[in-house]
Amino acid sequence: MEIRIIYISEINYECYFCGNCWKIVYEGKTTHIDMNNFYGYPFYIIFENIETASQQLTMLINKNNILLPDIFPIELILKDIIDHHQGYWLNVCLYFIIKMECLNSNMIQLLSTTQNNKKFSQELRHKIRKAILINN
Repeated sequence: MEIRIIYISEINYECYFCGNCWKIVYEGKTTHIDMNNFYGYPFYIIFENIETASQQLTMLINKNNILLPDIFPIELILKDIIDHHQGYWLNVCLYFIIKMECLNSNMIQLLSTTQNNKKFSQELRHKIRKAILINN
């Protein structure tokens, strides 16, 4: 089963959900990402194109009556960003999570721990706290 979940024509980017993995096609290169050796970098382009991606994902979710985490690895991406202390991407990812209204208990737990992590800026830690409060 392979479902195209995102297509960004301006940059020639496609993201497919393949059941237990994802396939990213970008600039003619194909990358397969599975849950056992997950790395989130190929998904960051989605955050840079949030309007297009969120619109497509929302339509797909509504049409198929599914949840975002069923087809998109948002929890794994968030964990990868936090594990590698990527403040900029965490900031953008938070915006995506709030826009997609997909903050769940696993992500709240991850973010709750992260809001005390001094490796992230004070401003970002306040934003994390606000995101958790908005969704509770």
